[in-house]
Amino acid sequence: MRIKNTILLITTLIFFLVLSYSSFGDNKRDDQPFILNANKIINKKEQSLIIAEGNVEIIQGKEVLRADYLEFDRKTDKAIAKGNVSVLDEDGVIYFADYAEIDKGFQNGLTKNISILFPDNSRLAATRGKRFKGQISKLKKALYSACDCEDPNKKPTWQIKANEVTHDSNRKKITYKNAFLEFLGFPVAYAPYYSHPDPSVKRQSGFLFPKYSNNSELGTVSSTPYYFALAPHKDLTIEPIYVSKQRPVLYAQYRQNFFNGELFVEGSFTNADKRTRSATYANKNRGHFFLTGKFDHNDFWRYGFNVKRSTDDTYISRYMFEGNADRLNSNFYVEGFDERNYFFATGIATQNQSSAYESRNTPLILPSINHNYRSNKTQIGYINLDSNFLSLTRREGADIRKISFEPSILYPFKDKFGNRFSIKAETSLSGYMLSHVSRTGSADYKGYKYRIHPQLLLNWDLPLQKNKNDNNYFLKPMAALVLAPNRGDDSLIPNEDSQSFEFDETDLFNASLYPGNDKLEKSNQRIDYGLNFKVDSKKTNLNTDLLIGQSIRLRKNNNFSSQSGLSNRWSDIVGKIGFGYGKKINLSYSFLFDKDKFNTRRDEITLSTEIYNNKINIGYLYLEPTSGIENERNEFRFSTIQKINDSYSLRYSLREDLSSAGGLLGQNLSLKFDNECFTTELSLNRSYYLDREIKPNDTFLISFIFKTLGTFSTGRNISN
Repeated sequence: MRIKNTILLITTLIFFLVLSYSSFGDNKRDDQPFILNANKIINKKEQSLIIAEGNVEIIQGKEVLRADYLEFDRKTDKAIAKGNVSVLDEDGVIYFADYAEIDKGFQNGLTKNISILFPDNSRLAATRGKRFKGQISKLKKALYSACDCEDPNKKPTWQIKANEVTHDSNRKKITYKNAFLEFLGFPVAYAPYYSHPDPSVKRQSGFLFPKYSNNSELGTVSSTPYYFALAPHKDLTIEPIYVSKQRPVLYAQYRQNFFNGELFVEGSFTNADKRTRSATYANKNRGHFFLTGKFDHNDFWRYGFNVKRSTDDTYISRYMFEGNADRLNSNFYVEGFDERNYFFATGIATQNQSSAYESRNTPLILPSINHNYRSNKTQIGYINLDSNFLSLTRREGADIRKISFEPSILYPFKDKFGNRFSIKAETSLSGYMLSHVSRTGSADYKGYKYRIHPQLLLNWDLPLQKNKNDNNYFLKPMAALVLAPNRGDDSLIPNEDSQSFEFDETDLFNASLYPGNDKLEKSNQRIDYGLNFKVDSKKTNLNTDLLIGQSIRLRKNNNFSSQSGLSNRWSDIVGKIGFGYGKKINLSYSFLFDKDKFNTRRDEITLSTEIYNNKINIGYLYLEPTSGIENERNEFRFSTIQKINDSYSLRYSLREDLSSAGGLLGQNLSLKFDNECFTTELSLNRSYYLDREIKPNDTFLISFIFKTLGTFSTGRNISN
């Protein structure tokens, strides 16, 4: 029993060292079997010594101790390990020492030249260490780093040096006295006292790294968040924010995980000035509130909610909180799905954050309910049923209650020559309860409207493929015939789902060219045709993809705008061309070609390539005014990442509006350094956005990420 206790004592000797959290000394381990291996084991009964020499190894459970020499004195109840001492604990932490001495009961001990390797590759080393009271461990002349320290002639990117480091194993806390943070071998920060949780703690309450920035509108902005670890599954962060040109802001964030979902809450509050285009209002209560939840009820049902609100439409942008957008959408949803059914119910409320939108015309959707059913294949094909109910209200404008059913039957088949056919018969049955629908020269309409719209869709294609000389050729001609009754313009039914419409290659071969079903085509008999051609070369690693098509209307009468590309019987030509060279070059070009003027109405180009470790992305969009889009769009995007070496990279991006009333929309330039333990990024951002309190600005940002320690960031507005 004495020998067993001796071995257990030695295997637990490293417990008293800094940053350790092994429990070798637990009594419960006495019952665990162990294995002792050594070249020689000597029992000197007269001297009360037990000695193991040469490749000493003790294995107990997942823990392993190795040393060149091990000695236990039964008179003094002290154990000594010498030469290449190492311990691997059950958590994957490895401890190294030249010499270790500990008394029985593992209450007091000392060691020399200790180093600790954690699973995340961070290291701690010291010249000597002590343990007392079975709880407190102290190291002298210690240093810590998460950087690669295997080369003794190379300084780590950063390290912490301290005269004394104390580890309280009960409180799970590590404390430094007279600590210096060295960066590239030079001391850059000093703290007479510094503490943080030990590696066994995934999270612990305490202060986080401070943040600092400077803004021409707000002045100096600084904060030091405090983190509350409330429980393993929930936490709270409180962040008082100092703003030199305004009153302070209080920000809070709460997170909680449940067995079937998660909850996230954040919000802020301040009493400060609010500026509009015409006036400045003092002492206004301002803030924001975000709430997000996602939960799984069972294998079929899940639900969630998302609340995003602010006191006014410039607050989030002005105080630079994350989550800013032109619109803040709040919603709830219930979703269910299996192999044949899909159900989705939601309600949506929108708060506009841009002066370009009028809140009084923004609808409240409560509710929107959709159900889709798809059957297995029957003798007559696949039977589908889509159902929808929608309630939409506004402060000003049309209010709508809509219910619709769309049963359909799809029957696919093919012949022995490879021709593939499909026949789809569907009917849309819609009912509307309307109010406040504006009419030219008459009072607003209030009443009911009903509509039945049957359609027949016949599709055909013929896939052809050939392999020759390591090249794969693919050709597929396609055609579709759409038959439906012609419709007049029913202006009393508001168009809510097809206001914005861009005709492109994805609209071909569908029953309707409009994306929704509020607006129906006047002439509903048409033929779509197209051609898809691909070449894939394994030898040269090149690939090309071409899709081109057109729609032919059997009647000239239609209700498409003159700039949509569909105003004539023969539509404009739509298509997309793709080109790739392995993973180095990818080029895509989609277009809408005016068949009469022989020019393009829409051009969209994206290019991504890599040249000598330089990644380049280029995008260009030109779009003439069309249905729901009043102004011409002409935009250019560019971004590049230059990898200088394994650690350094340079990034640049810009967006520019090339239209006559346009200009630069934004630019960003950044230099990034990244290695195994440290990341820093210096960036310069230029924004040209202008909206009341939000002005164009130039911002300089710098962030430091110290692996295992935390992140520090600061910024400054450098605009005039």
